[in-house]
Amino acid sequence: MNLNLENKRVLVTGSTGGIGEGIAKRFAQEGATVIINGRREVEAKRVAEETQMAGGKAIVAAGDLSKDEDVARIVGLAQAELGGVDILVNNAAGGGHQNDMETPAAEWLESYNINVLSIVRLIQQLLPPMQEHGWGRIINISSAAGVNPSPGMGAYSATKAAVNNLTVTLAQAMKNDGITINTVSPGAILTPNMVEMGMSQGLGQTLEEVEAAMNQMMGNSVPFKRMGRIDEIADVVVFLASPLASYVHGANIRVDGGYVPTVN
Repeated sequence: MNLNLENKRVLVTGSTGGIGEGIAKRFAQEGATVIINGRREVEAKRVAEETQMAGGKAIVAAGDLSKDEDVARIVGLAQAELGGVDILVNNAAGGGHQNDMETPAAEWLESYNINVLSIVRLIQQLLPPMQEHGWGRIINISSAAGVNPSPGMGAYSATKAAVNNLTVTLAQAMKNDGITINTVSPGAILTPNMVEMGMSQGLGQTLEEVEAAMNQMMGNSVPFKRMGRIDEIADVVVFLASPLASYVHGANIRVDGGYVPTVN
C-alpha cells in the first residue's frame, strides 16, 4: 500500500534507539526525510548513517528536549536544512519503575518535564507552520501505563495519562485545517534495552532465548501471550501520519496485544 509519504519531513524525537529508531527507519522506507533526534549525538549519527545506507534520507538534530534552548535549536535546524517539519512524532520519554512514595518531588517534576513539557515545547513551535501550510500530523507516543497504571510506576504513568489528555485537548481545539493529532500507546515491546535487561537477569544468551522467556513470563496478562515488536508500533505510526488516516483525530490507538482490558 502506498502511504503517500514521499518527501514528507518527519521529526521523530528519541529516535537514537528502540521504538523511536524503528519508527524513523520505517518513515524512511516510505520515502520520507527523517530528522533523527536524541541526547547522544553519536547514536543519532549512527541511526542516520544506517538509514542513509539503506537508501533513506536522514539528518541529525541532537538535543535535550527538556531545555527550551535545545528545542529552539532543533526546530531552527529543521527549518534551515529542510524548510520545516510536516510530521512530528513525540517519542522521547524517560522514567520507569520507582518506589513512588520515596521518590522526591523534584524527580516527579523532572519526569513531567521530559515526558509532557517536551511535547508542549515542540507543538508550540511546529503547529503554527503546519497550520499555515494546511497539512500536518502530530503523533504522541504514550503507553498502556497511561490508562492501566501499575504499582511502582506512579510518576511515569501519570505523565503518560497527561499525554493522553493533552492529545484530546488539542484535538478539540484544532479546526479543520488538515492537521491531525493522535496518540499511540504501546504495551510491552521487545526493544534492545529489554533484551539486554533479560540477558543481565539470566533469561537467555540470545535474542531468541530472551524473547521466549519473556513471552512465557507474560502469562495471561496479554491475550496474545507474547511481547510486541518494534515494527508493529512503527507500522501504526506511519499509517496515522499518512493521508489515509485523515479522519482519525484525537484518538488513543493501543498497540498492546489486548493487555489493557478496558474500553478507551
